[in-house]
Amino acid sequence: MSSLLIVIIIILYSLQTLFCKVYSDKFEGRQDLATPIFCILESVAIVVISLAFNGFRLNISTPTLIIGIINAAALFGYNTSLIAAGSRGSYAFLNVAMLFGGIIVPMIYSTAFLHDKQLDVIKYAAIAAMLVSFVLMNFDGLKPGKVPVSFYVFCLLLFVCNGVYGTLIKVQEQVNSSQSKEMIIITYALMGVIAFIQLSAKEKGNTLKAFKINKKALVFLILCILTAGFAINALVMIIPLVNIAVFYTVENGGVLLVAAVYSIIFFKEKPSVSKILGILLAVASITVLSL
Repeated sequence: MSSLLIVIIIILYSLQTLFCKVYSDKFEGRQDLATPIFCILESVAIVVISLAFNGFRLNISTPTLIIGIINAAALFGYNTSLIAAGSRGSYAFLNVAMLFGGIIVPMIYSTAFLHDKQLDVIKYAAIAAMLVSFVLMNFDGLKPGKVPVSFYVFCLLLFVCNGVYGTLIKVQEQVNSSQSKEMIIITYALMGVIAFIQLSAKEKGNTLKAFKINKKALVFLILCILTAGFAINALVMIIPLVNIAVFYTVENGGVLLVAAVYSIIFFKEKPSVSKILGILLAVASITVLSL
């Protein structure tokens, strides 16, 4: 059951990444509006889907509310730093920072606070190999060139926020696993409110007009937010069953592997030697962690 859920999550998140890229490419409006519009509609979809998975019941305790608010701040920081870093320097560099955070922060939490004994020397080595594979798969674009110091600040923020977001899902499961979906609902509802405030500030009275999206972009936006909604609910289901350091390593590595395949098939990218080596190393790491 766990293995099947992990495969489903990898497929869903990889499709979300693909659909998000196509949405951005097809979006014909102002580019600075693409992200807040996406965040608002994504938050609505995930709240509705999560409510449906929860039988349209809400039972929110104070600890769940606090964790949800903190996680909404982490998600907002993730979205903000992703956009800010992307506009200042290398996408490959920020991608590696994001992936490293998504693995290292949960691993520190698991080791320090959960005293998890499932990680032995071989699994730590496999996790390290996965981190090296991330570097290899993004190697061609890793040189940031002449960038402002703020680029590295936002990359660091991206590292922290991505890690904290994933870790807090596990924290919620430890505090009150029966309210994990409520925590997700709070997280995305607040993120949507923040994004709406952002959009209103940008548009100054023309907020609703910003949602007039061309048809091609709208199709992929809908596909993106639907896959995201189902993925996050599958994620909540798998977290109690697995070691989070192992899971996030396999999940992040698997998504990156599938994304590499998509880039070759759909975007006709020619894989470099370093990317091929990274793919092979990622496959080896996932194999070891799956044993």
